Amino acid sequence: MKTVRLIVLIVQRVLITAGVFFTAAVVIHFTAIDPKERAISCDRACNRADWPRICRFELVVEKRTFRRDRAAVATDNVSLAAGERKRSDVIAYYTINGRYVGPTLTVCENDFLVVDVENRIPGESIALHWTGQSQRRTPFMDGVPMITQCPIASFTRFQYKFQADRAGSHLYHGFTGAERTEGLIGAFIVRSAFEQKQSPIFSKFGNETVWLITALNGLLAVNGERGWQQTLPFNWTNRARVDLLRVRLLYAVGHCQHWLELEDHELQVLALDGNALGSPDGATTPVNRILLHDGLRMDLSIRRRPVVPAVDDKIRPAYGIRLTPAVAGSGCEQAVFRLRYDNLLPHDQPMPLETGGGAASVRDALIPPATPRTLDLSGSFCSGVAKVLCPQELHGQANLFPAELAAYDARLEFTIDVRTVDGEGPFGEPGQETVRSVNGFTFAFPSVLMLGEPANDELQAHTCGGHRSLPRSCHPLMGRCECVHVEHIEAGHRVEMVLINADPAADYVYHLHGHGVFVVGTATGHRSSPGKVVRNLRTPQQRDTIVVQRDSIVVVRFVAKNAGLWLLREIGSSSWSRGLDVVLNVGAHPMDFDMPNLDN
Repeated sequence: MKTVRLIVLIVQRVLITAGVFFTAAVVIHFTAIDPKERAISCDRACNRADWPRICRFELVVEKRTFRRDRAAVATDNVSLAAGERKRSDVIAYYTINGRYVGPTLTVCENDFLVVDVENRIPGESIALHWTGQSQRRTPFMDGVPMITQCPIASFTRFQYKFQADRAGSHLYHGFTGAERTEGLIGAFIVRSAFEQKQSPIFSKFGNETVWLITALNGLLAVNGERGWQQTLPFNWTNRARVDLLRVRLLYAVGHCQHWLELEDHELQVLALDGNALGSPDGATTPVNRILLHDGLRMDLSIRRRPVVPAVDDKIRPAYGIRLTPAVAGSGCEQAVFRLRYDNLLPHDQPMPLETGGGAASVRDALIPPATPRTLDLSGSFCSGVAKVLCPQELHGQANLFPAELAAYDARLEFTIDVRTVDGEGPFGEPGQETVRSVNGFTFAFPSVLMLGEPANDELQAHTCGGHRSLPRSCHPLMGRCECVHVEHIEAGHRVEMVLINADPAADYVYHLHGHGVFVVGTATGHRSSPGKVVRNLRTPQQRDTIVVQRDSIVVVRFVAKNAGLWLLREIGSSSWSRGLDVVLNVGAHPMDFDMPNLDN
């Protein structure tokens, strides 16, 4: 009898187990994501209680050529100011899904992205980098050609799969400078439940918009449009905006710097590179104009100034968003876009608004427009000027700097140098060549995939940096030392990195992949002792984009928590590299490139 009961009990449990597995299989079968589905919207209000979504996107990249009307080109060239370059009548540019500048991809923090990228460009390989994301456990999705992935060859597809783990206003873009500034770029917005509902800075904003500023053939555009304008609602009861507006401003204009001004409005910076600024209960001081540099990712708010009755007691329906070159004779264009208000009363007629470098309106007498000037190499654009802001001079939030970074375990020092060497032209005529280097090494990309073949003999023979012997390409009699510049960092170490710009004529902007850093010190004069640079260990900026001004020193600190091969990328190059990049090998093997332990 007991045996029968035991058998019945075993059969029952087997049937119950089988039923549970069958039910689960049915549920998974009918609720699983269709692998053929290419686009699922993740643009939504974020909630901590929700499960992360799998967000699928498809990006088709092409390259097109546009021939402008020759009469229009001639007119444009005649109207150019002295020092500005002539505009070409043939323009080559990239499109994503058929448009110059790609679509904005919006997700919530911790969502998983599955992005299918198809390269339809004949004879040209590409790769996409996703700024602001740590790519923890997925370093092979960082988008660096020959470092973390093989480039996407012509007429092939590649699928990026990673988790969006850092909220903020970010970008996805082609790796080379030309791709990034010629349309292979788009906004990548990562929202979070904290900033939407709990953040003392961001939760008060009911509206937000994206301003992606680019330049093509010398002409500025916002969100891929030359005639772009921003439209806002207006409340006529209290003559104020219904809600504060959060602007996610992304700037990718190559070698140009511009002043951003919004006529009759104040600008207030909220965050840089997705990291909040100012005090915990507010943002920075409102300013009249902000200096924009290449690679800048900034969140700001705009607020209309009180009306001055002596000038005009009527709300204007349109205001100028002005972009003025910071340096005279730099060849950078001035442009004015529009901010408009809805629901205007019949008697409120538009006032004249400049569309280029024309005369300013009567309102601009209150705030004189920025004037391009010849750069004073010994000073700063913002020194001694009221209501003007340079992002690199801002402070981060108090009490956010980790106490552990008060000291450091390892120190890296990189000196950026530019020199001229003698060379020959294509027909043997004498000439000169500009050689850029970091610590004497001119960076060259490897011929094999570093993350995939770390022990390759060819790769080892062309690697320099650290305590390695010089490769054959770095013979003392050679005019340059081209190699794969790699520096090792032990995983988990606290690092102080010093960037020294010995070039007296150019600023450089660096982007660190895989990590964020705290900018703890800056100093003018590259010959100053880095040890004497005053460190700000209370309110340093937290960024992944570092501006190293000409003849200056920048000191940053970070914890190397993310194992992998991460590029310290100089983003000013119009090609793959100008030789100023460095690979940071975060792992446990100082002398080789064994695959880091990604489970640490």
